[in-house]
Parts: sequence; C-alpha cells; structure tokens
Amino acid sequence: KCESQGTDGLYESLGGQQGLQTFIDKLYETLAVDERIKHYFSGSKVDAIKKSQGDYLAVMFGAPIQYDGRPLDRIHTVMSISDFEFDAFLACCATALRAVGADATNVDECVVLLETARRD
Repeated sequence: KCESQGTDGLYESLGGQQGLQTFIDKLYETLAVDERIKHYFSGSKVDAIKKSQGDYLAVMFGAPIQYDGRPLDRIHTVMSISDFEFDAFLACCATALRAVGADATNVDECVVLLETARRD
C-alpha cells in the first residue's frame, strides 16, 4: 500500500513531525527497558542515535526531509544485528506506535516498511 500510494499519507496519519517525535520518544522509552536490545540504545551517544534514527524513520514514513546519516545496512552489519534483535526492535516499534494512538493499519504499514531495513 505505501509503495503504490506513497508514504506521505502515512506520515500525516502519524501526526506529522510532532506525532513522529512523540513516537520516537515513546520508542526510546520502550527500548530502554527491553532486555533483549536495550544495550544498543544506551550510553553516551544515545541522544545522537535517537536523532539520527528519528530522521531515518521520518523519511521512511514519508516526512519531507532528507536523511543524511550512514546507511542503515552498514550500521547493522558492523553491529552484527541478528534477526532476533531486529524482530525485538520491530516489536518495540509496534508497541510504541500503539501507545501513541496509531491504529492497527498504520502500525502494520510502519512495520512492513521497517522490515525493508533488515540486513540480508
């Protein structure tokens, strides 16, 4: 659906920039307590990671901005992210989206888009 109709509608459905920021904040609260992957989202660089990842997700979900960070597949390769860990991240995203009021269709669309970032 997003590929054929564009993702700008998804971005707006999520509440635009403010809605996306609310989601990112909730996502990082969720990640901070997830025993499976919280170690990736803590430490002195967490604010920079949150900003960069927020920009990446904003673009993925249809924001009219440009992502200037490193390619995600390269980051995941260096970090040796496993399928288990990626699945845990997707679950945290779905939980955070539901927590900020995203409907089931938007949650599903976001998760499908996020799945495209899984490394081979």
